[in-house]
Amino acid sequence: IQILLSLLSGKPLKLKSIRSDQDEPGLKDYEVDLLRLIDTITNGTITNINETGTSLYFVPGALTGGSAEHECKLSRGISYYLQIVMCLAPFMKQPLDLKLKGVTNDHNDISVRFGSIFLFSLFFLDPSESY
Repeated sequence: IQILLSLLSGKPLKLKSIRSDQDEPGLKDYEVDLLRLIDTITNGTITNINETGTSLYFVPGALTGGSAEHECKLSRGISYYLQIVMCLAPFMKQPLDLKLKGVTNDHNDISVRFGSIFLFSLFFLDPSESY
């Protein structure tokens, strides 16, 4: 959520000691992959991660949108990526035409269908209706 807020506010973000007290410290592969996706749909984003993955410096770029494809890590479902993308999409300069490839349903993440309806409801759907 910190990355999302950084993108929406335009403020740089510095994170230190990311999971430094755990057996596998640093960012997970799917988190780095999400940052790559964000770099694809923005212009001018700067992401610096130290060698161990325990520190991140993130400078958000412009939310440009446009067409893009992304191969998601198989360790997380596509809805992990959609949670961020769908929150950013209404603020893009151009419509976002994004094709994600990967797992659509897994034990860590909600299904793509449920996640999409929930996030759309925050922006576009009438909460009194049942979908």
